[in-house]
Amino acid sequence: SIKMKKLLLFIFLVPIYLSAQIAVFHPVKVPQNQAEKFLEIETNYSQKIAQDAVNKGNLVWWALMKSFNTTNKDYNYMWVNVYKDIDSATSPSASWWTNSEEIVGVKPQLLYDGWTIESDRRYYYQIKGQINTEENGKFVLFNFGTPNDIDKVLDDSENIVSPIFKKVMKSAGMTGWGYATKITPQGSDYASFMTYDAFNNMSNLMKHLSGEGKAIKALDFKRLEPLNFDSRYILEVISSTSN
Repeated sequence: SIKMKKLLLFIFLVPIYLSAQIAVFHPVKVPQNQAEKFLEIETNYSQKIAQDAVNKGNLVWWALMKSFNTTNKDYNYMWVNVYKDIDSATSPSASWWTNSEEIVGVKPQLLYDGWTIESDRRYYYQIKGQINTEENGKFVLFNFGTPNDIDKVLDDSENIVSPIFKKVMKSAGMTGWGYATKITPQGSDYASFMTYDAFNNMSNLMKHLSGEGKAIKALDFKRLEPLNFDSRYILEVISSTSN
C-alpha cells in the first residue's frame, strides 16, 4: 500500500528547466461515495483557481493526481503545488485556494468544507534537477530511497543519468525525469531522495518499471552510486494547470 510518509512526489510534466523549485504535496483519502463530487469540484473549480495563481506568478504548477492500484486503506488522491522558491512556498499567497470567491464565485468553505476526506500532512521537497520533453505526461513513476552517499547520487544524477535520458527518453515514451531531496519532514521513517519518471502512457511506464524500457536499459548501473529504492509508486495525472 502507498506509504505517503515516503512520497516525495513532484511531477515535472510541464517544460520547466529551473532547479531549486519547491514542491508541496498533500495526500488525501477520498471515500468512493464522494469521489464523483470531489473530482467535479477539483476539475471545475480548483483547477481554475490554481490557474489564476499561476497566471499571477504565485504558483508555478498545480495538479491533482490519482494513485494506481490502491486498496480502500490507501491515500488515493494527492494535490501537488509547485512554487518557484522557498519564499514563495511559505508566503501568504501560497494559500491560493482562499481566492475561490474572487475567481469562481464560491467561498472556500463551500468548496472544501463538509467532506469526510481523510487528510495527510503536507510534504515539502526541493527540486535538484529535471529534464522534459514538450509533451505532458499522463502517468508517473516515483522512486524513493535513502542513499548512503547523497552527494554522489546527486552528482551521478546530473552528470551520468541526465545526459543518457536526454538522448533516449522520447523514444522510450518518457515525457519527463527529475530528482529531488526532502526539506520536511525528515527522519528515519522518511526517504531522503526521490526520482520521477513521467510517461505518455501506462505501457511505456510498465516497461520502464520492469527494466525493459529503452531509457532504463541505457543506464550502466556499474557507474552509479548504489541506490536501493524503498518504494516505487504509479500515479495518474487527473487535472493540472498550464503555463
